Amino acid sequence: MITGQLGRAFQLAEKHKLDVNTILELTKIIAKEVNGTQKIEEKILLQMIQILENNKTILREAT
Repeated sequence: MITGQLGRAFQLAEKHKLDVNTILELTKIIAKEVNGTQKIEEKILLQMIQILENNKTILREAT
C-alpha cells in the first residue's frame, strides 16, 4: 500500500488525469519555494493543478 506524499500524488494524478511525476515535482518546487505549512502547500498545489487543467482545456479548444 502506498501512503503519504506518494499516495497523495497518485490520487491527484488519477483525479486530474496528470502524470504522477508532475505532481511530485510540483510538490517539491512548492515545498522549496514556499516553505510553509503542509496545509498551505497543499492549497497551492491544488491551485497549480487547476491552472494546468485550465490551460489544457484552452489548448484543446484552440486546436
